[in-house]
Amino acid sequence: MGSNSFHLVIAREQDGSIQILHKEKQLVQLADGLDNNNVLNDAAIKRGLGCLLEFKQRFSDLPLPQVRMVATYTLRVAKNREAFLEAAKEIIPYPIEVVSGHEEARLIYSGIAHTQVLAGQNLVIDIGGGSTEVVLGSRTRASSLSSLRCGCVSYNQRFFKDGIITAESFNAALSAADKQFASLSKEYFTSNWDLTLGSSGTVKAICEALLQHFGDDTVTLPRLKQLKQKMISWGHIHNIQLDNVDSKRSPLLPAGLAILISFFRRLPVSSLEFASGALREGVLYELAGIGTYSDVRQRTVDSMAQLYHIDWQHAEKVRLTAMTLFDGVADSWKLKEHRHTLEYAAILHETGIHISSRAHHKHGAYIIANSDMPGFGEQQQQLLARLIGNHRKKLDLERLELLDDGEKHLSIRLIALIRLAVLLNLGRIASSIHISSVTATDNGLKLALKEPKHRISLFVKDLQREQKQLANVGFDLQYRFA
Repeated sequence: MGSNSFHLVIAREQDGSIQILHKEKQLVQLADGLDNNNVLNDAAIKRGLGCLLEFKQRFSDLPLPQVRMVATYTLRVAKNREAFLEAAKEIIPYPIEVVSGHEEARLIYSGIAHTQVLAGQNLVIDIGGGSTEVVLGSRTRASSLSSLRCGCVSYNQRFFKDGIITAESFNAALSAADKQFASLSKEYFTSNWDLTLGSSGTVKAICEALLQHFGDDTVTLPRLKQLKQKMISWGHIHNIQLDNVDSKRSPLLPAGLAILISFFRRLPVSSLEFASGALREGVLYELAGIGTYSDVRQRTVDSMAQLYHIDWQHAEKVRLTAMTLFDGVADSWKLKEHRHTLEYAAILHETGIHISSRAHHKHGAYIIANSDMPGFGEQQQQLLARLIGNHRKKLDLERLELLDDGEKHLSIRLIALIRLAVLLNLGRIASSIHISSVTATDNGLKLALKEPKHRISLFVKDLQREQKQLANVGFDLQYRFA
């Protein structure tokens, strides 16, 4: 129950991950109803209660629901919040938890830690409707939590209420935000972090605006200043020309932009990335009792392996073989950063087998490419799908040809490794065919196997077919036997 929007999420715990069943939001703008004395007016209370009445229809019939209702800044500061809370209990008979600013910041960081891979040291900003949370963390654990009294709804009301966008209104908003950021403790000014992230709707909308004007969503101070000048030239919120930004979010963009510019000006930040997780994800994972993994991607892979009933014993054998092959060529091919991707492909290569054993590589690739996979960036997820889709039978030459040279080169080498790892464990044989050595060449690899050729005649035929398949993409596979 935020200062700008109320969000409803219905989810289930599935093998250690959260699976979203339904979600929706309503623009309530509760913070718009706060007067100078922090009293919430009747119109805002009515909007909030009306939203809860509609949300109730979504889950009131669920058997034994686990419900957590969390309210943030506006109900935190509203002097008459008890009137709202009592009326809300009459609609939805569950306690409403009005979280402190520090608890809100902790939940935001927890939500991000559950949904993506974090660096050693991280700085997070979340611009809400009434407050802005700034968090420092070490990997999955928050170390410094701060909640500032500046938000896109409250600042819109103070500095852009009439909808007019001027340099003066921006300067006033920036000056007010500067004072808030200046109040942060000294830890925030050391620049001792590896990754800066921004979460929630305001940062997402700004990233979408930058994408439209610059062709990518990289957030830097010069770009934010250019976007500010563009908004000043538009003059009014009704003139904002941002096709890919939600029209309900656009009026709050100048206020949110001023806060983010101040963040860049006051703290030693050079660039920022958008984080998909935030407070809602933090609440959900805690409600489900799921602990934070040190590696979000591994949790995702483990969850999917359970969901699609992966044969763990076979997957582990393929993984170990793939790693043996990988270790033989990784240095020469400069592949070290892709080690985990190959491991994940080996574990999940049979994801689609419950749909069709004959074409499970194609079904598996579709599942991986189109699943929600916390911790995986789009490029890594698509590469993983590409490896699984090409781990057996004919290579998908048409799609490989669509890749740029660097991506194609990388994909072919990793595909060759996963195909050989699967081939060396074909038929669920009791023990893998043992590898004597693996040597990288400029356009392929040399494989030496311990078994005498006459004992594995069927495998030799498979290897010959594989040699021809890989030759279609310019990969030279050479092999010899003991």
